[in-house]
Amino acid sequence: MRYLAVFFTVIFILFAIVQYNDPDPILWIPIYAYAALMSYLAYRQKYIIPALLIGFVAYLVGAIYYFPPSVGEWINAEETAKSLQMKMPFVEEARESMGLGICVIAMGIFLYAAYRQRKTQTSPVSKIV
Repeated sequence: MRYLAVFFTVIFILFAIVQYNDPDPILWIPIYAYAALMSYLAYRQKYIIPALLIGFVAYLVGAIYYFPPSVGEWINAEETAKSLQMKMPFVEEARESMGLGICVIAMGIFLYAAYRQRKTQTSPVSKIV
């Protein structure tokens, strides 16, 4: 789990860094920085369950909101653009949806790890051993 947390920490830091040229970096840098912080805390095995839940729900809502109406059109637009430039607004929104989806996955994994950690700490068997 710790290796996965390091991986997500690095990925989300990189995601935050590349947002400097985004049309709205003031929104997206904190979004990915929050995910990086939660990942770092997971690496340290210090799970803040309410913060993970808030992140999970917020990222899920954002991913659904930005999800492209037609995945086929998005893929065709990506093929047409053939670059990382954001030439069409729905292309950027689709990419943002995928980034938020990755955040949802990470928060879900960390919530599961927090639940398992909490369960083993409160288990009567773990107190005996």
